[in-house]
Amino acid sequence: MNNVAKYVAALSLLLTQTLFASSVLANDTGLPNDPFRSVMWKSIADRFFTDGPIVFDDRVRVIAPSHAEDQFHVPITVDASALNNVRQIVAVADLNPIPHILTVRPEQAMSFVGFRVKLQQSSPIHVGVQTEDGVWHIGGAYVDAAGGGCTAPAAMHGTENWMDTLGITRTIARRSVFDHARMTVKMRHPMDTGLAAGIPAFYMNELKISDTSGGLVAEVDLFEPVSENPTLTLLPKMLSAEATQLKVNARDTEGNVYGFMLDVPAAAQ
Repeated sequence: MNNVAKYVAALSLLLTQTLFASSVLANDTGLPNDPFRSVMWKSIADRFFTDGPIVFDDRVRVIAPSHAEDQFHVPITVDASALNNVRQIVAVADLNPIPHILTVRPEQAMSFVGFRVKLQQSSPIHVGVQTEDGVWHIGGAYVDAAGGGCTAPAAMHGTENWMDTLGITRTIARRSVFDHARMTVKMRHPMDTGLAAGIPAFYMNELKISDTSGGLVAEVDLFEPVSENPTLTLLPKMLSAEATQLKVNARDTEGNVYGFMLDVPAAAQ
């Protein structure tokens, strides 16, 4: 091959690579292309990830099963602790009839949340993490699930006097390092979506965690797709290695309020 032919071949390869890179970065909507090829991507982005540029970012780790054994309780973990100055975390299930799962504002907590979600069908899960500069850092996962997770009645409706156990809570907090704790809260609640015949929407919609001085640690807005008996795991930042307490307050859509103190042990020596 002569020098001219080599030059033309190299230029052609460079042009092809440039065009490919451009196709990965954005499409004709102005949005970055979705690695999960969701048919709802533009709608989801326009609805939930507004007021800032959008980038797909490997630092937003979304850990989920590839195949859900139980479409009523699909475990999801979001770890965006590699990002600094996080303003909020928004999780959505693209193909759910109600896509918004929850929003977390980690004021004095790590950018991390674990939860369980109901899925109506197989769906991409997109999670947007907005930093203080307004940028949305997007991660996600695709979960293959059987149908009906959002339109079936909660299991507790099959129990007599289920209201008697409403709000009963199990909690645990532990420390493995000085600067943060790991807390898990599970509250008895049907988390009714309003999509099951004859059962109106009724769900826990607010959770607030504060320290003993009243300072806000984290706020969570919950929505209908969160699983029955919602279980949340958060990583509150701790200012001291000493044993302390956190105050947890919650509220549901009927105006019922719940509150309790959570003991946080001292950091391991």
